[in-house]
Amino acid sequence: MILIETYIPHNLTHLVKACWYLEVPAHLQQPYLEDIVPDGHHEIIFHLHPHTGKRKFNDTGWLEEPAAFIAGQTLTSYTLQLAPGARLYGIRFYPHTLSAFLKMPVPDPPSGITPLSDILPVSDFMDCITDQPQVTFRHFERLLTGMIARLANHSNSYDYVHAAVQEIMLHKGNISVDHLLHRTGVSAKYLDALFKQQVGLTPKAISNIIRFNHFISWTQEHPAENYTAGGYETGYYDQSHLIRTFRQYTRQSPKAYFNSNSWINNVFVNI
Repeated sequence: MILIETYIPHNLTHLVKACWYLEVPAHLQQPYLEDIVPDGHHEIIFHLHPHTGKRKFNDTGWLEEPAAFIAGQTLTSYTLQLAPGARLYGIRFYPHTLSAFLKMPVPDPPSGITPLSDILPVSDFMDCITDQPQVTFRHFERLLTGMIARLANHSNSYDYVHAAVQEIMLHKGNISVDHLLHRTGVSAKYLDALFKQQVGLTPKAISNIIRFNHFISWTQEHPAENYTAGGYETGYYDQSHLIRTFRQYTRQSPKAYFNSNSWINNVFVNI
């Protein structure tokens, strides 16, 4: 139903996870709705004219997404509404690398939405966009390569977070904070502070979100297995632990989640 194309910028694989294009079929009779789960990554997202995206958390009204914005961290799912024919481009960063491009702590509004114009020149990015996704992706790659080339060398604080995030991703979130402290050689208080600046979440919080997304991905890859088996494989010590985590991030049970629309989530838990 939803068309999604992705591209890995080969010169920036250590900083940018993927570029993507999403299109909602124009023939739909009503807007497309999907509950988007937390995934731990920052993105820069562009709605092509006319921009038609809205999001709603459980206790809020609909918020219109800007034409160009930074999508930050969220700790619970939100409902995304896209009009028929909506077209979007996005740049997906690792949990900690957007701050290197921004040269500042990552923005952290409760809605997860920061207009790009508040931080960076929008025109530089909009000039990259064409009607051909693969062409647009290469334009994004050239722009981002130029941006990072102008930055100063990374500080030690970035290196600490980079090492910790690498461990979290390597272990798919199933890792202790003590292991991260041993890997980086810094105190828990200092690492928490660095993560809040560069990731927007603590090491424990981002690890939990990465592990949760790994469970979704594992379940996709093993449709014949039950949720209990998937939970054990991905680090949940019992079924109640898994169900509590699901309700925390999705406000649903695992069964309800996997029976709902999940075209977008199913792609992004794997990139």
